[in-house]
Amino acid sequence: MLDKFAKDKKLLWGFLILLWLNFVIFAATSYYLQQKNLIKTAIEQLQIKTEISGSTFDEWMQSRSSIVTSLAEEIAQLEPEQRKNIPQDYFIRIANSQLFDFLGYGLEDGFYLSNPWQVPADYLPKDRPWYEQSKKALRPTISDPYLSVEDGISTYVAFTSPIIAKGNFTGVVSGDVSFDRIYQQIISTKTGYKGRFNLIDRMGNIVLKKAENTESKFFSSSITKAELTSSLNPQKANHYISHDKIFAFYPLQLNNWWLAAEIDKHLVLAPAYDELRNILLFFVLIALTTYLLQRIYSSRVYRPIIKQLKTDWQTELPTKNSFMEGIHQLTRSPISFGLLVLMQYEEISSFLAKHGKQDIADINKQTLQRLKNVFGKDLIIGSIAHNQIAAFIPMRKKTSREYLARKLQQLDVVLNSPFVLKGQELLLPIRFATARYPNDGNSYDIINKAHIALATLEQSKANYSSYHTQSSELLQKKSDMLQALHQALNNDELHLVYQPQINCRNDSLFGVEVLARWNSAKLQKTIPPQIFIKLAEDNHLIRDFSRWLLHKLFSQIAQWQENNIKLPRFALNLSSYNLHDSIFMQDFYQLIMQYKIDPKLLEVEITEHVAIETFPKQNNPLLDLRNQGISISIDDFGTGYSSLSYLKQLPINTIKVDRMFIKSLPDSQHDAALCKAIIDISLEFDLRVIAEGVETQEQVNFLRAHNCYLMQGYLFAKPMSAEEFAIYLTSN
Repeated sequence: MLDKFAKDKKLLWGFLILLWLNFVIFAATSYYLQQKNLIKTAIEQLQIKTEISGSTFDEWMQSRSSIVTSLAEEIAQLEPEQRKNIPQDYFIRIANSQLFDFLGYGLEDGFYLSNPWQVPADYLPKDRPWYEQSKKALRPTISDPYLSVEDGISTYVAFTSPIIAKGNFTGVVSGDVSFDRIYQQIISTKTGYKGRFNLIDRMGNIVLKKAENTESKFFSSSITKAELTSSLNPQKANHYISHDKIFAFYPLQLNNWWLAAEIDKHLVLAPAYDELRNILLFFVLIALTTYLLQRIYSSRVYRPIIKQLKTDWQTELPTKNSFMEGIHQLTRSPISFGLLVLMQYEEISSFLAKHGKQDIADINKQTLQRLKNVFGKDLIIGSIAHNQIAAFIPMRKKTSREYLARKLQQLDVVLNSPFVLKGQELLLPIRFATARYPNDGNSYDIINKAHIALATLEQSKANYSSYHTQSSELLQKKSDMLQALHQALNNDELHLVYQPQINCRNDSLFGVEVLARWNSAKLQKTIPPQIFIKLAEDNHLIRDFSRWLLHKLFSQIAQWQENNIKLPRFALNLSSYNLHDSIFMQDFYQLIMQYKIDPKLLEVEITEHVAIETFPKQNNPLLDLRNQGISISIDDFGTGYSSLSYLKQLPINTIKVDRMFIKSLPDSQHDAALCKAIIDISLEFDLRVIAEGVETQEQVNFLRAHNCYLMQGYLFAKPMSAEEFAIYLTSN
């Protein structure tokens, strides 16, 4: 990824485009959420201001309407002749209070009194619109604005109340207030966001100078009459949002007017626009910084990191991923055939214990040079695991199977020749497997196919293998067998058999070897012990298998003891993994106590290669077994390649001569000499000797002649079930 980021401009631009998409999504989401909050807040503030201004205006009009109504009620209570003699001081006092510009009243007979206004001679109150409006309504009203009769310019609004005496209309009281001053006070009220107030009627027209020569004017171009009609409610305040304005409407109580406020929507959203701009600048800054850092780091930082990531620290070869990427790039070029060679050092663990990193690098260098000597220098190499290296050899033309077979034989010889390390020869066995491109798959498949071919060598003595379809089948069978073994252990599908060991001095029963057998229900066949025990060891099932064996054996011994059957020594095989497993060994001793087994009845058989393993001086499992009273025998003695000095060093009681040396007796002089030597050495070390696989009387005669009297084989008895062995015990 770092390599691509350092070199691939498409990846860089892809990252920048992704960054831009993230910006668009983030900005749009942020703008949408902030827009909703800003508009919601603006509406709340605008409605509050509109309601405060509207309530104040309602109170202002209510106070003036109350004065006019009170005067009309006082006049109505007077006698007709007294209605024209109201003191002028009353009108002057109210006028001086600045509640009205003019205050007066007119009667039906044409009488009119107003102070402080000097009434013109031709002035008839009955001709004024406010008089007719009040007479028709017969209740207190507020007139529409009208023009002054003096200058025809000034605008007034009249607060009127009818004079109704004894149920009869007799005149109108009128208090006039300059509407210009009221209107200027309304429109000068601040709304914020460069907004304004207006007084409008139900049609949306501005309530101002409604004289005959004055046209009505709709209060805003940002809302239609239909939208306004749906928004005006005479009972409560309301609001409306257009494409560029936000409106609030407050219905006034004493007339059919509304106090309308409007503000600029774009100014309301200005903070959202500012934040959007800041986000854009921030993302641009990130994009520019990313681009500059990519340019700087690709040349100064990434390349050393990439080199380190693409190189295995131990082998100093390209890593597996780098190797696979190299193959993939190469197979995109015009090559028709390729061979992948996967090489595995067999004894790498012991080599690593004694040698350092530089020695490993030298061995790898020599290995690859040998590979180049066989196939040429045009190849790709890589480190697959701590003990595996691989090479891919591209070929311009397809080669014959015979040619490839010769090359692989040659490679086997050169790879397994001794290495030279610090002037000394060192033998380090190598196994390898091959897979072909494109016959065995694409550039990614062939490494897996080579692993499959390498895995098939585990059960083979060959040093190399080439992938074929049977390789996968073999591994699949192994996998099926592993699953079946796991299931068999859980379902108690295995069983034990017992093969007697005879003392031929007196033809008595000396001991018995306990063997496991498996008739697989899932696989529908019998699996040999050497196969399923190796399978258990290789797949971490050996502890479970050995625990099963101990439970099965000890419970059977306990049952025979309860039946008072005299028992011989039972020899059971333990794996090297068991001896090195401290948890299992603790379980072993606990089960002996649990089932109340006499340790002297038990003998643990270990193979020769286990006997020569190095065990810790503290908590040596073989010494612990001997100290518990359990005998120890070496099984298959003579098949190893090690020194016999361990016979003296280890706490061994018995030597078992392998059947491969017995089967040709007495005809094979070579086997006869080996058997005689093993018997003599054992007797020299005061060890018991048991001969395995005895099947003829001639073999018995030879062994007795050379002082070996303990024998085991089909000549005496085949392995028996627990029931059969119980009968054998009671009859012998």
